[in-house]
Amino acid sequence: MNQEERDDLWELLGRARPVRVSPLFARNVLRALREEPPPSSGILVWLRARWSMLAAASCAAGFAAVALWPEPEPVESPASLAALAEVVGTSPDYAVIGNLDELLAAEESSAWLSPSVD
Repeated sequence: MNQEERDDLWELLGRARPVRVSPLFARNVLRALREEPPPSSGILVWLRARWSMLAAASCAAGFAAVALWPEPEPVESPASLAALAEVVGTSPDYAVIGNLDELLAAEESSAWLSPSVD
């Protein structure tokens, strides 16, 4: 900041009228606050005031819904499971899946996977 600018600033501040606070300032502020109208009542104000009651009611409704939820009935019956086993047993892919363990065992003992080089 230049010295010239600073001098102008201090000169302007020196001409300003000093602020004097009234001895009754706090009383006037409180009176102004009391005279303001109360906030409007609406649905949001009502909900905000009763949030704990609404939270408890929501929890109770959730517990009731879980308690009254009907038990699921079994989808598969023993007869349909037997039919499914018969279809799987006659599938041509079942023979390939059955030999998968032998194929994996052969791959594990493969010479290509051996770490030693002779």
